[in-house]
Amino acid sequence: MQISKETIDILKNFAGINSNILIRKGKTLSTISTAKNIFAKATVAEDFPEEVAIYDLNSLLALLTLMENQNVEFGEKSLTISKDSGKFEYFYSSPTVIVAAPTKDIEVDTHYEFKLTAEDVNMIMKAAAITGAPTITIACKGDDVTLTIGDKKNDTANTYKKVIGKCEHTFDCHMAVENFKIIPDAYSVTISKKKAFQFKHATKPLGYFIAMEPDSVV
Repeated sequence: MQISKETIDILKNFAGINSNILIRKGKTLSTISTAKNIFAKATVAEDFPEEVAIYDLNSLLALLTLMENQNVEFGEKSLTISKDSGKFEYFYSSPTVIVAAPTKDIEVDTHYEFKLTAEDVNMIMKAAAITGAPTITIACKGDDVTLTIGDKKNDTANTYKKVIGKCEHTFDCHMAVENFKIIPDAYSVTISKKKAFQFKHATKPLGYFIAMEPDSVV
């Protein structure tokens, strides 16, 4: 089979969450961070024929992107990446050394829901990089829901703020910037009383669950 650029991009994103992955049979890819605070799942075009444990996903991605239109064949103990008369053989790891994502879907309640455009997501990432802020906060105080990139422990730190909606509830939810590892695009975002953010891609079968910081109030 050939692995599409879209799937390669998803795997690159997943490698930023966890450097190893268990690819299960079928069309679903999923990963979870070693701290168990970020979970990501996507449905892809490829139908993977084998369960494959990859310890160093970045090294595999380097081979998959070395040349265009490579053919990938999955064997019992290894996969081969070939083009013309040359090929790489890449051996699988033991599943016992992989931090694998759960097979069961994560279910969350909907305490509050809002949308982020691709421009919003890009601005969050740029603002966090420019300010050096460690925290993304979504809070409702009064009628307005405000997104803030800043340092909740420092009132004089540089910040970025944007009103993103209205709400009848009161909540103050925090996410570490270092956990905001989504593919930049448009998402529907759910705030859950389980102290988690759920990000659903606007048009693609791709989603993330990111744990809130412990001092969040929902």
